[in-house]
Amino acid sequence: MLSFVPDVFRCVFHLLWPEVCAGCGCGDEVREGFCANCSRDLLSLAALSYCPRCGATVGLGIRADEDGCYACPSTMPRFAHLVRVSPYAAPLRQTIIWMKYRRRSHVAGHVGKLLAGAVSARCDVASIDLVLAVPMHWLRRLGRGWNQSDALADSVAGRLGLPVGDELIRTRNTPPQVRLPASSRAANVRGAFAVTRPGSLRGAHVLLIDDVLTTGATANEASRTLLAAGAKKVTVAVLAKAEPPTAYEQQVAGSR
Repeated sequence: MLSFVPDVFRCVFHLLWPEVCAGCGCGDEVREGFCANCSRDLLSLAALSYCPRCGATVGLGIRADEDGCYACPSTMPRFAHLVRVSPYAAPLRQTIIWMKYRRRSHVAGHVGKLLAGAVSARCDVASIDLVLAVPMHWLRRLGRGWNQSDALADSVAGRLGLPVGDELIRTRNTPPQVRLPASSRAANVRGAFAVTRPGSLRGAHVLLIDDVLTTGATANEASRTLLAAGAKKVTVAVLAKAEPPTAYEQQVAGSR
């Protein structure tokens, strides 16, 4: 009989605090978290072709398949595939920053829907056994108040009907990767993860969730840890892949 109460509170909340665009912060008509302009820009970026091994945007006519692309590192990553929504560019860049540092948990629901759609379009969801988030060390989580990757994993798993696990933990409070040169990132996270219940991962296909992939060092080390604990396969899914604008700007401009 009181099922209408949440809707009433939701209406009052939006009346007092109207939803703004997660991409630009404007108060224009917002649907699924984004205004019309940001939705259009995000759609253009999400439509770009990318390598399923390293996540790099590839130009028209350039080969990219399960064996990789011209931009792949010489040593292939431990994870089998990578799924992304778009390059790390506006409007998704600002959305991720707000979600990560301003703890806008409702944004995780909006972008989680985008990531779940990307996963279902690229993967056999029925083959995935478990969803895990790239963990944050407890000291850093204490300082920030939450781990945005946990919120993303919950959103994606809920939309795909998959279980969420917590077996992967971070054992070292490493310096943030964003502050380090690419050459130092692999060493920074080496040995930084552990699995609490290896038996639960034996033979499992794990979907590993994070917000941004730059060099892939963190995802690679987390995947190595999961495989060493008995996982059969790791697929990484991220909202964005950081890369130079020259990799995609011309293609996006040509699509408008």
